Amino acid sequence: MRSLCSFLPVGVAVLAIAIPPCAGAAAAQGASETVEGLHPGLASGVLTFGRLAQLPKDVLLRAGPVALTRADLAKILAGTPDAAQDELERNAFFLLENEATPRLLALAAKAELSADEKKSERQLIEDYLERVTAKVRVGDEEVARFYEENRELLGGAALDAVKQPIRQHLLEGKRQQVVAEHLRTLGQRLKIEVAAAWVEEQAIPAMDNPVDKARRSGKPSLVVFGGACG
Repeated sequence: MRSLCSFLPVGVAVLAIAIPPCAGAAAAQGASETVEGLHPGLASGVLTFGRLAQLPKDVLLRAGPVALTRADLAKILAGTPDAAQDELERNAFFLLENEATPRLLALAAKAELSADEKKSERQLIEDYLERVTAKVRVGDEEVARFYEENRELLGGAALDAVKQPIRQHLLEGKRQQVVAEHLRTLGQRLKIEVAAAWVEEQAIPAMDNPVDKARRSGKPSLVVFGGACG
């Protein structure tokens, strides 16, 4: 079984890749009710199509049995290095989205797959992402094009000698793109609710912090807060 990190463009509770949203997607999903519709660029992953709602006091996110509260977020923040805490406080929405990712993926996996009591949530997520990426392929023409464009970096090796490593490299890239888009649109398949008033609060500082500026840049961005995916 492949490791979870080989699928995820978002390392569980550690890092995230911001993928620019597809044009017109928010309008198709009831833009005025979603995070993306009211606060474009604030979300880049599983909360993009989260619906803004009035949730019970101190509940920030709810999706079926999954819930995250202010206390949960405070506990996560307290467990981070002191030097990073000020920046993370300014990126509280990003922190919530990152923490919600594995929980919502597990929820989606349990809804779509036959739950095996012997499997951990991590294994269920891996199986789920295997299914999501099952049809991803890399054609010979893609391999040949990559080879021609990167011939110098390959040290002049013959195409036949590097064909398989190139194919695997391109395949992993495609898989991560598919997973990133699947995560971004998860709210179109699951009912994900986010506290409207809290999101409104977070949208203001988000306009000025480096993480969300990177998200709105229109370019994929890697943000690392520490730790390693294992």
